[in-house]
Amino acid sequence: MCGQLIRGCSPSSDVLMSSLIETIEVDAALSKRLAEMPADSQTLTLSLDAIAEGGSSAGVLQHPSWAYVPHIATPRVTTEGKVDAADLARTIEATGSVDGEGVDADPSRTGNLLIGAGDSSPSALNPPAATSSCEGFLPPRRVAMLSSDPTKADCASMKDVEYRLVGTLGSGGTGIVYQAHQRAIDREVAIKVLRRELATDASSRGRFLAEARVIGALDHPNVIALHDLCIDDEGQLFYSMKRVDGASWDQQIDTLSLEKNLNILLRVADAIRYAHSRGLVHRDLKPENVMLGRFGEVLVADWGLALSKSSLTPTAAVPSTDSHHAIGGTPAYMAPELAAGDLFGITYATDIYLLGAILFRVVAGFPPHHGKSLLACIRAAANNQIEPVPEQLGDTELELIQIALKAMATDPLDRFTSVEELIEAIEGHRSHEASDRLVRRAKRRLAEIGELGAPEEVCQESVPSGLRADRYERFAAVDALLREAIEIWPDNRRAIDTLRSTQLEFARTATAQGDLDLALVLYESAGQTDSEAAARVRKQRDRRERVRESQAKYSTLFTHSPDAGMLIRWSDGVVLEANTACLELLGYAKEEVVGQKMTSLTIWACPEKRETFIEQLAREGQIDNFETQFLHKQTQLEELNCDDKTGQVQIPGVIDVLISSRTVHLGGEEMLLSTVRDISARKTAERDLEYSRRRLRDLQRLAGLGSWSFALQSQAIRWSEEAFRVTGRDVSRGAPDYNDFIASIHPDDREKLQVAVERSLTQGTSYQLKFRYRDDQGKYRKLFTRGNPVFDADDNVIEIYGILQHAAAGGG
Repeated sequence: MCGQLIRGCSPSSDVLMSSLIETIEVDAALSKRLAEMPADSQTLTLSLDAIAEGGSSAGVLQHPSWAYVPHIATPRVTTEGKVDAADLARTIEATGSVDGEGVDADPSRTGNLLIGAGDSSPSALNPPAATSSCEGFLPPRRVAMLSSDPTKADCASMKDVEYRLVGTLGSGGTGIVYQAHQRAIDREVAIKVLRRELATDASSRGRFLAEARVIGALDHPNVIALHDLCIDDEGQLFYSMKRVDGASWDQQIDTLSLEKNLNILLRVADAIRYAHSRGLVHRDLKPENVMLGRFGEVLVADWGLALSKSSLTPTAAVPSTDSHHAIGGTPAYMAPELAAGDLFGITYATDIYLLGAILFRVVAGFPPHHGKSLLACIRAAANNQIEPVPEQLGDTELELIQIALKAMATDPLDRFTSVEELIEAIEGHRSHEASDRLVRRAKRRLAEIGELGAPEEVCQESVPSGLRADRYERFAAVDALLREAIEIWPDNRRAIDTLRSTQLEFARTATAQGDLDLALVLYESAGQTDSEAAARVRKQRDRRERVRESQAKYSTLFTHSPDAGMLIRWSDGVVLEANTACLELLGYAKEEVVGQKMTSLTIWACPEKRETFIEQLAREGQIDNFETQFLHKQTQLEELNCDDKTGQVQIPGVIDVLISSRTVHLGGEEMLLSTVRDISARKTAERDLEYSRRRLRDLQRLAGLGSWSFALQSQAIRWSEEAFRVTGRDVSRGAPDYNDFIASIHPDDREKLQVAVERSLTQGTSYQLKFRYRDDQGKYRKLFTRGNPVFDADDNVIEIYGILQHAAAGGG
């Protein structure tokens, strides 16, 4: 039988539960009735009001979908807290019939199953004074329904009305809740009124009063506040309480996030922890009995089944009639001891079970007990048969399910020892979830690093410089997230394993970047000091140290050289050394250049010239006097405008240089030794001379003088337009070459002109003389010329230039 499957209850519980289930099953009509009712989340209540030995009182088996049936005897309760099975059978038989008398035969409606005592005879509409005399102080208050028709309002009768009922908010098996206006304080409240058919039922009145006084005695922010407990003109019991602008938790639970639902559950648990400190057991915790206000309020309601532990000890015998005790709960959430009907087996652990059942509902999406009918759900609760959880739950949700299952252990001794311990378990899970969130963030960051490409590719031009620059920063951020996750939850294996794999990936990146010491530290942190990868890095580091030692001997002379120079590792382009002259030339500190890759240094004024230099160096292995321009550190790069034809930039802060480079081998590695010579002064002089020449030519043209020039290296002669006019040579023929020019001179004048030109080229002297030149018509013209040499930076003549004019204009 079902009762034999429940453990952990008092010795009488098996008999009681067995009697309840067996009695239902032997009554075919009641079994059929309950089997046709779908499982729901409504409260099941079994009244255990004691009566004098041999006495009896009226009772009723009620569900909100069933009408109230009077004049049924209440089953007797033994001194061990058990219901007499024979009396219970008679009670169920009288009230559970389905012949339609006093019963709503619609099985689709669900609600409370109630066994209580009462008398609803017509003479009992106004309860006797004796009934209310033992109920304690109950101040009278006038209550009236607010009429929508002003013509029907009785102003005289409404003058003393304290509560005006506005409308119905809800109803249950024992009471109706109205929205009302309290005139004295001018506020909206909720009023719960005992059903009129139960007005003379001492047991119902007692439970109603007990519920109100329990709520009123609980001063906690998560317990709905009770304002007033009163009696109206007809003796009807009611109490007013805070009206919550919101809805019950069950109406919102599926729309809220797991985190928000856990926050609500923890506030409910805090209210129950407070109730336990006051010696009270709620017994009917479920989302339907939790109100959520529009402004964040979380209020535990429906304390109608709350029990004081002081009256539930086995030494207290059977609870007195004044206690108005009942066994009840909601089958979908019910603890086994509640389903068993074990009054003395109810402890604080019962509420712990119910909190665990709510946690199960939050995570799984459905209550722990279920059945195709209400009867099947009751059996599942009695046997503590818990529904299987969905397979798609993640690790976080499964951890919460484990907490819920511990709280819902069949044996109360196997549950959490207190609500505080349950709260700590949930809070511990939340810290685990916070740790896991950090791990998930870290993994997303790792994925972003992976999008940068392989470590050896991060400095390639195809990878954005912004992403290349912060690779180390991204690894550091991932490391910080994972260490924080481990600090929150030291046993988080996901965080520990991810940190280890991150350190190994970071070590590989550091190795590719040449940060071998950092890579070895990371291998050590990951516990991979003796790994093959770490051994390779150590060998690479040792080889590098030997290279550095050999480089040190060489760089001593290199560093103090008066010429600017750099020592660059050919394999990766890292600057190993830059001497003082080079640093002063470019305006950088040593740490800004040494250890950096050449591709990351913005010292080239024209990127095209840099590409040409690299291509020529790679092709020939050396390069001499490569002319280009470098940028001083203070130069604003955005102002540069490189001439595509000359590759020259003409702004202040640009340095004209000649680069000579050679590949050398040091310590088994190929190095690039580059010397840089500043030729800015020479280039400035050349530009100034060219400017002067242009000015002179402009002046000569304005003065009507024919100008000419003779370039020594190219043997090219240039004439101005005026020179063609003076000599009588057609412009379309172009300037003559040197031999053509000499051939056009009168034979008697050739030698003296050649001597003057030769002397100017070899000795750098100027000259002036007269000579005769044959024009296109074959006639000789008398001309006068002056010649001046042009020198380079080494005082070598590279050009002769001068003027031509008619001899008469040129003087003697």
